[in-house]
Amino acid sequence: MVTEQPQYSVVVCIFHILQNTEIQLISNDLRLIFTYSLLLASPCIFHLARHTFATTTTLAKGVPIETVSKMLGHTNIETTQIYARITNNKIGNDMQGLDKKFVGIEKIYKEAL
Repeated sequence: MVTEQPQYSVVVCIFHILQNTEIQLISNDLRLIFTYSLLLASPCIFHLARHTFATTTTLAKGVPIETVSKMLGHTNIETTQIYARITNNKIGNDMQGLDKKFVGIEKIYKEAL
């Protein structure tokens, strides 16, 4: 079937029941399995998106966990900690920041002596 909107025609052929002269490309059983699979996967995708937002988008950029907790709509920080995972890059950056602070304190201490 050739039309000016080939994407729409494929969707019509795959997901609509046999009508007029269109040829059904997928059986109703397979369509049902596909639909149920999407419905079951939806909560997993949403959960993964919350993990990604909490870890990569906010905490890795230096946003405090209290702020992330409010962004996610949590009343307790413990709930946010379920979604937030600390990455190795975050640990490395925090350690470098800590090292710089110690170097600054060490210089002040040496100058005082």
